[in-house]
Order: sequence, then structure tokens, then C-alpha cells
Amino acid sequence: MVCILTLFASVFSAFIVSGHSVMLDYNHNVINVANFAMDVHNRMNSYPYAFKVVDIISDAAQLYPPARVKYMLQIQAAQTVCENHASVNVTNCALESNGEIMSCSFSVIAVPGNDYIPKHLLSDQCIMTCSFTVIAVPGNNNIPKHLLSDHCA
Repeated sequence: MVCILTLFASVFSAFIVSGHSVMLDYNHNVINVANFAMDVHNRMNSYPYAFKVVDIISDAAQLYPPARVKYMLQIQAAQTVCENHASVNVTNCALESNGEIMSCSFSVIAVPGNDYIPKHLLSDQCIMTCSFTVIAVPGNNNIPKHLLSDHCA
């Protein structure tokens, strides 16, 4: 694993020296980092209900030696029905039917593909942007939900 990461670091060393960013697709690493950042943000704030990532607007990554990546993300998060507490897992939380939406900017440093080395949230900034109404069949995640209305700033 170290050899692969070292090879990856050497191939992209020109990006480190020049300071250019590498644009990423919405792969597993980006989704994992976005969810991590939202989890930390939930823990740092006293929202009554937890928020979860519903859209990744943009992402960029910059390689840092020896094998770390700084992710810069713009995401949208929506309010869930799950109470916000330290051990909340929003993976299976449904969206609140009259919830709020926030836009967030996160910077996270992580080692891609390695969940053993801790990620670090470097910066986060979130602002409430919308409220929405969703119609859904309770307890059935297989039937699509429909957005009835939204009130965005």
C-alpha cells in the first residue's frame, strides 16, 4: 500500500510543486470525505436535527506529500428526522419533510482509501439557504420522494 501511495505521489509531484489542483470525479473518496466533514459539522453545532449530504456541487483536490490529499468541497446538505447527537449515523436517516437546506464549503485533509489514518477538517462554513417540503411514503425508501416546494434565498 505504501508503494502504491509513493508511486501516486511521485507521478503527481508536478502538481505539488506548481500548486495546481487536480479535479476529481465524485468517487468513493470524495463522497467519504464529504460525509466525514458533514458529520464533524453536525457534532460542532447544536442543531436539533442532523444534516446529511444530498449533493456535491464541486470538488477539487491537491496532493500533499507524502500521500495526503487536501479536498476542497462545495456541498448541499438537508435536514433529517434524526436528532443531532454525538453518535448519530445519518446514513439511514430520512429527510425532514419540511426541512432546511444548507450550502457548505469544507476543506479536509485525508489519505485516500485509508480509513485508519484520521481525516482532519481544516475549515467549514455553512449557511442555511432553503426550506423545502417533500412528499414521501413513510418507511419505504424504494418509492421516490417528490419535492413539492422550496423557498430558497
